[in-house]
Amino acid sequence: MNKFADDASDGSFYFNSQNVLCVNQTPLNDLVNKFFSNEETDEFNEIFLENNNKLVPFQSQLTTPLYVYSKKKLLNNFLNYKKSFNEEISDKFGIETHISYSIKANFNPSVLKLFHQYECWASLVNKNELLLALKVGIKGENLIFNGNGKKLIEIELAIKNKCYLNIDSLFNLRDTIKIAKNLRQNDSLKPCFPVKLLLRINQNEDASVHQYLNTSGDACKFGIREEKIDELINEVKSNDMVQISGFHSHLGSTIKTLDVYHECVKNLVQLVNSTIDKHNINTIELINFGGGLGINYERFESRTSEKFKSETKFPKPNDLAKVIATYVANLKTKNIKIIVEPGRSLVGDTCILLTKLLGCKKNGNKNFLVVDSSMCECIRPCLYSAYHHIEYLDPLNSKKEIVDIVGPVCESGDFLGKDRYLPMPMRIDNSLYLAVMDVGAYCSSMALNYNIHTKPAEVFIVELKDQEQNSTNEYFLTKKPEKLKNVLECFTEF
Repeated sequence: MNKFADDASDGSFYFNSQNVLCVNQTPLNDLVNKFFSNEETDEFNEIFLENNNKLVPFQSQLTTPLYVYSKKKLLNNFLNYKKSFNEEISDKFGIETHISYSIKANFNPSVLKLFHQYECWASLVNKNELLLALKVGIKGENLIFNGNGKKLIEIELAIKNKCYLNIDSLFNLRDTIKIAKNLRQNDSLKPCFPVKLLLRINQNEDASVHQYLNTSGDACKFGIREEKIDELINEVKSNDMVQISGFHSHLGSTIKTLDVYHECVKNLVQLVNSTIDKHNINTIELINFGGGLGINYERFESRTSEKFKSETKFPKPNDLAKVIATYVANLKTKNIKIIVEPGRSLVGDTCILLTKLLGCKKNGNKNFLVVDSSMCECIRPCLYSAYHHIEYLDPLNSKKEIVDIVGPVCESGDFLGKDRYLPMPMRIDNSLYLAVMDVGAYCSSMALNYNIHTKPAEVFIVELKDQEQNSTNEYFLTKKPEKLKNVLECFTEF
């Protein structure tokens, strides 16, 4: 097997020695052969399922586009975070640590339920994400409500459920105090007070990420600059309905180096210590180190590129835990919880997007592979010029050429990949499939109905092992495909 095959044991998607895409030692074409029809299927057809939403071979008819998750990889990613922070911080310093999943990365309830089984917290940014987390079973006191613009009804819901409220501005604080005063008149809500507040600090650090993924600095809408902190703390201290329970800082997403984390963690620890001394506050119980580790989207790039590119080493959860551990020893209180908020690094590499090749064309010297997936299912290339590796499920023997992989949406910006070195098939027989890799984060959660595209189904691959420890896969539907009636039912004419 090639060098990527050693990833197989943790549930990763990988290419075997025959260049076939696999997961759990099973080719992905197993899914295609058992559950796909080469005929176009009517959207009104229901997907036949057994108990527990299990797909039935040769009866459950799926179509592309289709999101496909590795449950084993999801769990391994989460447990890796948990183990790293327990070993580097909890075991060494006696400080409680928690992994708080950032729901915005992917709100599939099956993902959230899986993490919740292993005591995951959740970070959220609006009422609907809060209601989802509660429905999954996560307690309100294990939820952190972030966001720079909270509606009053959202603040009220968060208070009633004893969530941590992350304060992003002076107006956000005053709105929270206003709602707290109104709710405090209800004696049945007495256990919800004082409301636990975090102050989100904008540290003005450069995370060296795409400008749309940066969440720190003067040009960014998030957080409070340090020179404003005293003003907010004094306002909190003058209201007994609320209390300062901690601090939060968020640098951005797709972070590839931990250098910026050193400054962030050091500054936040110093702020906690100085707040305790300066303001005589004894209610601080939580520090939330936000900012998401990147994943190696380009780890397969050399397979479809004519240019050599040295492989980038990405920091792992253990590396992040060690950075935080370096500074938490300096905390004036050890009676505190350390929180991190991964999203992308938990789910990004756990899912692929299966897509069917519709045809090939050439305009001048430019070759195109036209597929049935689009910016509607994977918007990151269009939005951020982001790279997603794309490859056939099974290798083709035809000549390789430089191609763009594009979708059917009526936009020139509708592309999934540019300048990839891939075979141009000699004929199209309605059974050629490609995989868009690493779509677990910010793809299905950002899916669009543009051109009235309906959003795809989502499937979990679950590994089973027999007595000889041989692996087989079973497949479960975790999200039904959206239908036209679902899109139109909110319009009054239908």
